[in-house]
Amino acid sequence: MQRTSRTAAAAAIALVFLAGCTSGLRRPVVSAVATPDAQGVQRVTVHLHSFYFEPNRIVVHAGKPVELELHNSGHMIPHSFTIAAPGLTVNQGTWMRAARVRFTPTRPDSYTFFCHVDGHAKKGMTGTLVVEP
Repeated sequence: MQRTSRTAAAAAIALVFLAGCTSGLRRPVVSAVATPDAQGVQRVTVHLHSFYFEPNRIVVHAGKPVELELHNSGHMIPHSFTIAAPGLTVNQGTWMRAARVRFTPTRPDSYTFFCHVDGHAKKGMTGTLVVEP
């Protein structure tokens, strides 16, 4: 009987671990449209899960500062918020904490953001920053 309960406990732990490591490949689009605050800063909170961003589509306006508050929900797994495009480069890592990143996009376009840690982007940890005029 004792062996059965140990096996069941091990199976339960494995299921919890696997549920926390879900792929972001088939996740629906979750959008956030930033509106400037009284200081003109466009603020959005982004949750970095294992292995997806929420929201995974962020809409902002060109020429106004953007501040993203990054919350790493994968407590034991480091993540980053990275944009590596001509005209816009952003790279902020977070591990077991929250972080903030601030930038000002200058031209309207769509930019892919991703986590550059350990192939997380290949597991679906990507999103789109839409910069409108």
